[in-house]
Amino acid sequence: MGFINLAEKTINAKLVYYGVGLGGKTTSLKVVHNLLCPKDEVKLVSINTEQDATLLFDFLPIDLGTVDGFKIRIQGFTVPGQPKYVVMRRYVLSGADAVVLVVDSQKDRVEDNLRAIEDLKENLDLNGLDWTKIPLVIQFNKLDLPGTLSVEEMIEKYRFRDVDTFPSVATEQKGVLEAFAQAAASLVEDKVRQYGLGKKEGEDPQSIAQKAKERILAFSPTEVQEGKHKDSALRAGVLLDLQVSDQENPLEAAGPKGPSNESASDEVSPRGGNDSQDSVQPESVQLETIPPEPSQPEIPKKGESQAPTNRDPGGDGFFIGDEEHALLGQAVQSNLELAELYSDLSEYKALVERKNRELVEVNQLISHDLKKPLTVFKTVISLLLGGHLGEISSTQAEALKNASESVAYMQELIDDIVESSRLDYDGMHFEFEEVDLMVLTGTILRRLRFLIEEQGIQVRVEALPVIKADMKALMKIFMNLIGNAASYMDPKKEQGFLRIYGKELEDRFEIRVEDNGMGIPEDSQESIWEKFSRGSNTSGTSGTGLGLYIVRQLILGHGGEVHVESEVGKGTTFVLSFPKEPVPIAHSPIA
Repeated sequence: MGFINLAEKTINAKLVYYGVGLGGKTTSLKVVHNLLCPKDEVKLVSINTEQDATLLFDFLPIDLGTVDGFKIRIQGFTVPGQPKYVVMRRYVLSGADAVVLVVDSQKDRVEDNLRAIEDLKENLDLNGLDWTKIPLVIQFNKLDLPGTLSVEEMIEKYRFRDVDTFPSVATEQKGVLEAFAQAAASLVEDKVRQYGLGKKEGEDPQSIAQKAKERILAFSPTEVQEGKHKDSALRAGVLLDLQVSDQENPLEAAGPKGPSNESASDEVSPRGGNDSQDSVQPESVQLETIPPEPSQPEIPKKGESQAPTNRDPGGDGFFIGDEEHALLGQAVQSNLELAELYSDLSEYKALVERKNRELVEVNQLISHDLKKPLTVFKTVISLLLGGHLGEISSTQAEALKNASESVAYMQELIDDIVESSRLDYDGMHFEFEEVDLMVLTGTILRRLRFLIEEQGIQVRVEALPVIKADMKALMKIFMNLIGNAASYMDPKKEQGFLRIYGKELEDRFEIRVEDNGMGIPEDSQESIWEKFSRGSNTSGTSGTGLGLYIVRQLILGHGGEVHVESEVGKGTTFVLSFPKEPVPIAHSPIA
């Protein structure tokens, strides 16, 4: 049953799509997901049987408004419709707060539909739910096919309660969102009554439910209403694929098996019924194998006889006993709980991504505001040092030089923080072109000539190749590495030395930046690539601890690699490897 989370101010509710196999349940939930999650920000999760029976799970990010400060979250489910999966359907219905009964409108499915209705009533009863009161709507699907009953005939045959009915063509996204919206509205009204909400705001349950319904229907696109996208394929949106075995021995079936390559959908119609043949195939992730259960025996209570039974209601010659039935129930329940946890994880992931975006924006705003006073400080210090504001003593000049260095360090720190946060969230957007490393290195050495001359460093640049890369990224990479080599020279050595050279290999270019500086301790050679981390012997030298992190991210972004070879007191060599054809790596906003 749906539950209320006082800490997070949310009410979690469960809506189940129920009906015959191949009737349109999975397609209907996919339509709802596609319309309410157009960016696929929350993934669907599936449990597949070997005969394509599918369960889909999803906490849909629907803004139904708040009631007394509480947000209502709806989780959508479908059930496998084949007769042999009766136990699985029972477990999926456990705790249901609303049901969308999907009826196949074809004339040859009348008996199947009636059997599904009786099955729904029975499974609701077994879960302690009142089928006469639970929020329910009926969706008459596949009305686009020949040989279907009229809506009036179906109302007479299938409307076993005084509830709303909706004609639909799921593959054309017609009538599906309306049915979902009505079921969700009934669910919201039921929850508002159950928890006594709305009184503080002076609203009655019906008006709150109506607002929720209108919010959902606002996602119905005009193009769909006008039938302009009849042939559009439905996105599969599968995050997880749990396999259900059809082996005869349920205990042997409990072992691991290889991932399935079958579709995530159970709705396959040879006449354009309820699943597009162009749907995206899911990536199969094997977590647990579950044996099917065709029968519906009662699970024996503690102390009762557990003698095997010979029930075969599915008519497939498959017999299991009560012990196996109990084991099956536990396994199914375990996988359902696991799938719900994945849904929660998906929502929390979206929340973290949003918070990351906010942090990046805050960093950018702060850096922009900090740069204004820094520019003023830098200008005033420059005027003072130049004697434009009057003569200054040597002591004052030394103090101003220290202040100028501090301002420059602050500017570098701000730029590095903004750059690293941008890489973490936005990833790297490169424009690959032919870059002559000799020309690029010469440009950087000219920019750093005062630092290099001040440190008395002898620079040697050997033949460097022309590589395919992003010019701006390479400027940052070599600016950091050459700048570090100049900054971390060993003051005890009479002559600093910097050598930049490279070679061409079969499928990549290898570039080395070598110096005879203070070196990096062995225990720091892994951590220097992390944010705000530097060698343990650099306490006397200023630095942000972000430069090498940025270098590594930019090189990885080209599909390349970087590592360090160093010995304290002898020097450091950074080895950069760039593929001849850049292969940008996939980026996740959560680094």
